[in-house]
Amino acid sequence: MSRKKLLDLIEEKNGYITTQDAESRGIHRQYLSMFVKEKLLDRVMPGLYQSPQAWNDLLYKIQQKKSRLIFSHGTALFLHGYSDRDPIKYSVTLPSGYNTSQVKDDFVETFTIKSELFELGKIPFKTAFGNSIYIYDKERTICDILRSRNKLDHSIVNESLKRYVNDPAKDLNKLMHYAEALGIKGLVRKYLEILL
Repeated sequence: MSRKKLLDLIEEKNGYITTQDAESRGIHRQYLSMFVKEKLLDRVMPGLYQSPQAWNDLLYKIQQKKSRLIFSHGTALFLHGYSDRDPIKYSVTLPSGYNTSQVKDDFVETFTIKSELFELGKIPFKTAFGNSIYIYDKERTICDILRSRNKLDHSIVNESLKRYVNDPAKDLNKLMHYAEALGIKGLVRKYLEILL
């Protein structure tokens, strides 16, 4: 019975499951080890398993490595459609004081922010493969790229701002609220006056 439940769970979760997913369904972790031996699952990292048939969803794997992180900056721009450049490195934000060494590698660049501002603008998002991750909403992403504008390619910053301004779903009130909370209200107003 647990074998069938695990196969159903793997399908339901788009080929990725965690030990916690299995245990929450009453499936003992020994079945995960059994599936690994039978090559029905690959152990990606402690607590995360992937079906050999599943697409390689790197964003989801990164999110599972450090569940508190939020995809931000250039990665969020790309996911929101404000940049055509597929990021060379995925940008993530963590609260200040958090251990970033577990996520730093060749694929990830990390940013940190004060804990009280960390979740401002956090939203759930589905990857291209249907897995859930967290990213910052459009307005928070625009604030982040303006705060980090000296570290980013100026053409990416300018293009993303133009796309935001032309987006019928933009929320300028929310943008200014975030800008005030992040201490960049004057900077955001200056850019908007040029573009609007």
